[in-house]
Amino acid sequence: RCRAVPVTSGVVVVGEEQGEALRAAWQEHSQNQAVKAEEKRQKRIWDNWRLLIKGLLIKERIIARYDMGSGKEGGGKEKKGKKKGGHVHVFPAKSRRKDKVTGQIVQKCSCGLVVPVESCDEEL
Repeated sequence: RCRAVPVTSGVVVVGEEQGEALRAAWQEHSQNQAVKAEEKRQKRIWDNWRLLIKGLLIKERIIARYDMGSGKEGGGKEKKGKKKGGHVHVFPAKSRRKDKVTGQIVQKCSCGLVVPVESCDEEL
């Protein structure tokens, strides 16, 4: 269904004085729109920077808390990692076993924490 819709582009003004007032109002409106657009752009720029900085701070906090990115690999028979309460998880080599459900090799801390072993030199 196509319906005829008139398209208007422009404004009809009765007198020359009103036309000048309308042009002045239109220029003022255009300037205000340009100022608002620039303010919006600046706000978006600052918000993006703020998000970037917050993200980097969170990343640094996580790396510091969980000691990620240190690049150290444990070559000994025990793995240690700090928990929030001050407890140190110790995984002796004899605590390794094969999980009955998943079939993965896991190791167990004395507190009961069970984690899968990423790489294992010896098979069980």
